[in-house]
Amino acid sequence: MERLAFNCLKRFSLALALLILQRSCNLYVDGGDTLSLGASLRGKQTITSKNGTFELGFFNPNGTNNWYVGIWYAQIPDKTIIWVANRETPVTDMPGVFTLSSTGYLTLSDLQGQDIWSSNDTQQTKASSASILDTGNFVLLGEQNTSETVWESFAHPTDHFMPTMKLWKGMKVNSWKSLVDPAPGPFFLQMNPSPGKKDFLLQYKNGVSYYSSGDWNGKYYSTMPQAVSDTSFEQELVEFSPTRLYYTYDLTPKVRSTTMVREVLRSNGELTVYYLINNTWSLVYYSPESDCAVYGLCGAYGVCSKQLNIQSCSCMDGFHPRNATAWSYQEWWSSGCVRRSPLNCSSINGTTEGFLKVSDKSLSDEEAVQYSKESTLQGCKTACLNNCSCTAFAFTDSNSAVCKLWFDDLLGMQATSEGQPFYIRLAASDVLLLSASTGRRSSSRVVALFISIPLGVAVLSSMLIGAWLFQRRRRTLLAKGKYSDSSKSLSTFTYKEMKIATNNFAHKLGKGAFGSVFKGTLPDSTLVAVKKLEGSAQAEKQFRAEISTIGRIHHANLVRLRGFCVEGSQRMLVYEYMQNGSLNSFLSRKSKEEDKVLDWKTRFGIALGTARGLLYLHEECIDRIIHCDIKPENILLDAAFSPKVADFGLAKLVGRDFSRVLTTTRGTRGYLAPEWLFGLPITVKVDVYSFGMTLLEIISGRRNCDLSVQESQYYFPTWAATEIDKGNTIGIVDERIANEVDVDEVRRAAMVSILCIQKDESGRPTMAQVVRILEGKSEGEVEPYEKSLKALVDDHSV
Repeated sequence: MERLAFNCLKRFSLALALLILQRSCNLYVDGGDTLSLGASLRGKQTITSKNGTFELGFFNPNGTNNWYVGIWYAQIPDKTIIWVANRETPVTDMPGVFTLSSTGYLTLSDLQGQDIWSSNDTQQTKASSASILDTGNFVLLGEQNTSETVWESFAHPTDHFMPTMKLWKGMKVNSWKSLVDPAPGPFFLQMNPSPGKKDFLLQYKNGVSYYSSGDWNGKYYSTMPQAVSDTSFEQELVEFSPTRLYYTYDLTPKVRSTTMVREVLRSNGELTVYYLINNTWSLVYYSPESDCAVYGLCGAYGVCSKQLNIQSCSCMDGFHPRNATAWSYQEWWSSGCVRRSPLNCSSINGTTEGFLKVSDKSLSDEEAVQYSKESTLQGCKTACLNNCSCTAFAFTDSNSAVCKLWFDDLLGMQATSEGQPFYIRLAASDVLLLSASTGRRSSSRVVALFISIPLGVAVLSSMLIGAWLFQRRRRTLLAKGKYSDSSKSLSTFTYKEMKIATNNFAHKLGKGAFGSVFKGTLPDSTLVAVKKLEGSAQAEKQFRAEISTIGRIHHANLVRLRGFCVEGSQRMLVYEYMQNGSLNSFLSRKSKEEDKVLDWKTRFGIALGTARGLLYLHEECIDRIIHCDIKPENILLDAAFSPKVADFGLAKLVGRDFSRVLTTTRGTRGYLAPEWLFGLPITVKVDVYSFGMTLLEIISGRRNCDLSVQESQYYFPTWAATEIDKGNTIGIVDERIANEVDVDEVRRAAMVSILCIQKDESGRPTMAQVVRILEGKSEGEVEPYEKSLKALVDDHSV
């Protein structure tokens, strides 16, 4: 009997040990797409959707100490968060533990076991498992019916409205508070809550609407542009009753097989739509078109102004920025402004608190309270002055007398010449100061008026004509799909952030005519290349305007600008990092490393891609750009050896005498067109010349100034032209790959290079002609090739 009891106890102990071991082994999972009951995630552990598109786990925005559970795109270098569980309650210092509890609810706790977040508040039925789907939806499946969804992240969106998501009437998409804080911001998107209404509204936190999608026409919403209403989208409005209806969208199957799309309400109040192009998000639509239309953009007592297509915020007279540092970097404007002197309903030297008349700004009527009983300006003023909470008033008596009072902070002000005058309340000391200042300015305005009116008319006329031409060209390029306003997605970095990202500029990648480049890592582990510009004396506003121009340029063969830093005398540009560096490192015959010898297919692809990038700069982007410094060092290669042209737009940005800079930087004939050396006008043909020289180097696998090569006794182009003239085109090909080339492609590439490096710019082709020749589509639309070849053969200058 005792032996039997002993065996039972032994089996029980073994079973208990196995159970404990099993629970400890299953406590944390990493990989797969599902959490079972009792399973958890912690640290860097994640689960991934079956198709590998979406991943769920912990993240901390831009290296902050706050940790969140979120969902992001798994295979895109630029980490894009589409959903956050604990957006209002981060885990501090380190990731916590995310668990599907044995009771069937999701829970998030810190490492001390304190509960941070749970699905219990919004989940009606217990779950048996949790899975992340290929759509990015995180779902809980029922305990009784394992095919029933009892909770899903799509029903609790944050700032993203994803394809296949059903946005029901009453649901809201809420912006992040800032770029690094996923807490609910002041902006949200929802279907119009009014009975019978089906349009979508963008609204500020107090319910003020600043954008409407327009009416549903049975296929799409009327004010949405062609970019998101054409046959690329499948859209549906499903109505069960006037109060129970939802809208959903997705790409068509054909388009879905080649790209992805996402819709996000950004922290600045813009509703944006992005397509995934070459593994990078490209902005295709945003609303509203004017930043100043976003209610509350500039915060309390901030004024939004739009000049020359550049938005900015300023404070009302008598106010200053609440966060001066944030405003100086044109970020977090929504922090707004504060009074220089607080209101206290008192008087100074017998002058009570008064009002400053404002005629050049508009103030939203959304929060005004009408006091129709006040029939005079003085009566309206007194009504506001007698209430310490009243901050402004306006009075009109055109038809019937209307007195409007505003209470608490003023929002939504815009600079305008057509606004209804209003009066803003200020402390007595500020009233005296501003009144004196206004008096001094008024005497000078009389003289300035006679000068400024004719000048203003001329400037305004030029601006209107320029704006009309700009918009006309923009619409044309939008229709062709060749324009993307990606400048709106540029990030602003501080100098301190750049020092941290580059480890105090420790890893130098190279140096060029415009400055040095350093390798960096952003807080989200994204690799970047940081270029410190040298010799840029531009003012901050002008620098930002030029950056805005560069930021709008997007092409598969141009290096993407991610952001910039402008602080004091520091000017930096932050670019995407290119894994294989520059073409320069692959053009040395001294290298015997196999990974440094590019095959012909790769070389030809680099040549054609570079040509397409230059074609875009010269003829297809809104602001046509002459690169001015095409050379192998400025042709970067990504992981797949696809070429991307770097440093475009910097000639204008840095603003120097580049004929001097370029010649002194290299000290050789190099890639400089004769125009640089002889002081002739600079046109896009200088880039064509530089491309021709670079193309010869790609073909031959040698630098044009490599004195170790025997043929260097001749001018490099002359040597190449002589070999071609002998009928030995293959003779100029890099000997390491000469036996594997496509002879016809070599012939076309050699032809292009000879045509491009003619001394007379009129004899050089355009980049459009270059692309067509390389593609094998046209060879007869430029000056006879034989004539160009003979000109180079006869040139024996060294």
